[in-house]
Amino acid sequence: LIASMSQPHVAVVGAGLVGLTTARDLVSRGVSVTVVDRQPEAGAECSFANAALLMRSYSRPKTATPLQLAKWATSRSEPVHVSWRALVDPRMTAFGLRFFLAGPQTQAAILDTTKVTDQLCEASVDMTLEMIREHNLPVAVKEEGLLFFFRDPAKLQAMVEEFRECYPKEQFDRLVKVVKPKEIADLEPRLTSQVPHLAGGVWCIADKTVCSHTFCTALRENLEQSGVRFALGSEMTKLSGEGSKATLALSNGDKVVADGVVLAAGVGTGDLLRKLQVTGAPPVPLYPMRGHSMTVDVSDLETGGEDHVLRRSVCNGDTMTFFSPLPSTPGAPSRKLLRLAAFGDFDGWGYGPEAVRPWRLDQILEATEPLGAELVPSAAREAAKTGAVQKSGYGALCPEEDPATRWCGLRPMSPDGLPVVGRVGSAGSAPIFVNCGHGALGWTLSAGTASIVAEQAAAAVRAPGTRASPLAPVAPRLCPSRFTWQAVARAASKMYLRR
Repeated sequence: LIASMSQPHVAVVGAGLVGLTTARDLVSRGVSVTVVDRQPEAGAECSFANAALLMRSYSRPKTATPLQLAKWATSRSEPVHVSWRALVDPRMTAFGLRFFLAGPQTQAAILDTTKVTDQLCEASVDMTLEMIREHNLPVAVKEEGLLFFFRDPAKLQAMVEEFRECYPKEQFDRLVKVVKPKEIADLEPRLTSQVPHLAGGVWCIADKTVCSHTFCTALRENLEQSGVRFALGSEMTKLSGEGSKATLALSNGDKVVADGVVLAAGVGTGDLLRKLQVTGAPPVPLYPMRGHSMTVDVSDLETGGEDHVLRRSVCNGDTMTFFSPLPSTPGAPSRKLLRLAAFGDFDGWGYGPEAVRPWRLDQILEATEPLGAELVPSAAREAAKTGAVQKSGYGALCPEEDPATRWCGLRPMSPDGLPVVGRVGSAGSAPIFVNCGHGALGWTLSAGTASIVAEQAAAAVRAPGTRASPLAPVAPRLCPSRFTWQAVARAASKMYLRR
């Protein structure tokens, strides 16, 4: 039995970026915390091998028309694929209906959602960087932005128009720079030979490259030093309430008794709420968008005098494949890892190395061509043709037995493109909260939504250090009750009938 101490005690379910930053914010408000996760390590699912980007500049929500969905369902060459697994999944039906009825389907709704997301992004990135500084976390930050390059002029123009539609001119000029082919070569010398073939690019100046796995490992150690307890490798199987206490039963037989609970279990949060039968809980209809990545060791490659094989993170805008030079860690200052990440597929609920689609890895490798075939060492290319080494999935990146760490993560998409944050019910009288639905921006938004839910949870359990989150004004837009069918009908009426 893990019981609460003299301080109010909150259990956080989920040890990824969202759960760990929530725990950190709760501790700062005088709350005792226990973190529960089914994996044996922190940051072992969607947070393990994402694109490693704090994306300050790209706040536009994901949108789609029925025609686009049909195209994605019949083609494997697009950045998004919708498989038969998703099309026959009842959970996709619940998600999809809400997406078309209450998601950002009009220009006004897109701009409104972008505005909210942009507020979250700006504050959250600042909070993340402050967390690294304040707690002296051994996490390096690469500040040189994100460079998109295009061969296809139509795709370049479409991205530029999206940015101009979403941002006022002053903000556009501060965050984004449209660059010519020669400027692209100056920003990333590896693209010099491609100048005659390039249409141009977009440089997102404020974006930053930070390894999420390194951050999770460092933050977990910091939290343990602060007295946070971790119950890892055990799944929560039951939630019960008696009086003001909630009891979490774990699969290993342990129990966690707490004054409140925050569910930050990624795309599984909605299913967990249903399974636990939380009193008064609204639907949280999340659906996974599968992202693929490879991490390769490029320590032996020639860098041309630079500190890494790439000067900054870049993206092949024609295929939306990202290449992120992961900053070295203090424990291995000479080791250089490169993250290749792409795609957003609606293709089932499998995750981790065993769920990787080989044809997606082939497409990632093909997208490296403009940067030079040598960017991915031959050993990593050969390894990518074999089955993924499963044990590399939850521990280290690129261990000796796996020179190409392959990964599939489930981005938790909400129907309207905004996170789902707030109170959803109770166990007895102990309050239950969720912090989930961050989509492709989980790394970027985690610290911001953590401050929102921590403020609410700390107040509910009467913590001594309650203070207002700077993002409190945004909190009503993230309320979980917005996905009840009554709320969806109101949102659809507002969006479609009053435009």
